[in-house]
Amino acid sequence: MAPTNTFADQHGYVQRYDYAEESVVVADTAFADEQVSVDVVDGTAMVVVEADGESRQYELDLPDGEVARAFINNGIVTVEVSR
Repeated sequence: MAPTNTFADQHGYVQRYDYAEESVVVADTAFADEQVSVDVVDGTAMVVVEADGESRQYELDLPDGEVARAFINNGIVTVEVSR
């Protein structure tokens, strides 16, 4: 999966895994959990990073389907999409 902006190039690794029943998109932000938030709107995961007194937003296109859940653990954003 190619990211829609420079998130992967500047701040971490983005990968998509496709399985029979779901797709999983993961993004390694390299930031602490309390500095990162994720929200999903209309097939796009919006990742907000708050660091060094600044807030930056990045958008990741998601595969078609229903978002089962989106969460952050150890700075890794995970979005699970049911097919």
